[in-house]
Amino acid sequence: MNSLLEQVGGAKFVCHTVNEFYETIGRHLSSYETCDHRKQQSRQAQFLNHAFSEQPEPDRSSRASFLARGLNPALFDALLEYLEARLEELGFPWQLSTSLIQTASSLYGGCEQDLSIAC
Repeated sequence: MNSLLEQVGGAKFVCHTVNEFYETIGRHLSSYETCDHRKQQSRQAQFLNHAFSEQPEPDRSSRASFLARGLNPALFDALLEYLEARLEELGFPWQLSTSLIQTASSLYGGCEQDLSIAC
């Protein structure tokens, strides 16, 4: 069976969707705020690509924890909502959408989020 990442179209699709999300919210931000979100955008794309790939659990957990440290919880939740709606728009099966969101949420929820290195 293909990984979730392969089922959704690969890392290119995930990165493109994260970019779309930031372009959408960027219309409502000042140039100063937009600049601050560049690290956040990169981290979120990396985290989602990692969460949806097939990797051995110990590597997956340590890498996910590292990436999650830099994620802003409110922006991450908003991105997952955007991703879910975007998948629906594109005609992906709801089962795949639900699985992607649950996988990302579960992995993020299991990571220590005490340090925020990108906001």
